[in-house]
Amino acid sequence: MSNVSLRPASLADADALEALSAKTIRVKYPAILGVDAVEGYIASGAIGAYYRQHVATLTVAELAGIRIGVCAIQPARIDLMMVDLDHHRSGVAALLLADGERKLFAAADRIGLDCFRQNEQARRFYAKHGWVDDRLFEDEDHGIAMIHLVKPRPVSLD
Repeated sequence: MSNVSLRPASLADADALEALSAKTIRVKYPAILGVDAVEGYIASGAIGAYYRQHVATLTVAELAGIRIGVCAIQPARIDLMMVDLDHHRSGVAALLLADGERKLFAAADRIGLDCFRQNEQARRFYAKHGWVDDRLFEDEDHGIAMIHLVKPRPVSLD
């Protein structure tokens, strides 16, 4: 991953991040949400709106000038992680996650994130990086089965 760089996002990234997300969502989420829900979500414009509204919270992963991943943070939480399908299992997500965790642990002793309960690939990824199941819940707006994961600040060996 030495050729991958991380940088703060700008509004100029929104269209590329929206396309990256739509591509990934179309492949990964129909089994969880259903095709109609996925296509409705993409058509709604919510993806691009999210990136434009939260640009100050985004870190972009780039490879040779191409945006290949993004992480959004909010106080004490990873709010979004998305990596282009062509770069899954390449270390990009781990790099973005580590960067987000570092930023969050600067201000919090325990951080969290929400994940689709049925997204086994994501749950295995987070578990591999020290995240643990905290509680099950349903998304209030759509009734989707979710899980909240947490990670305590690692003990420093200084």
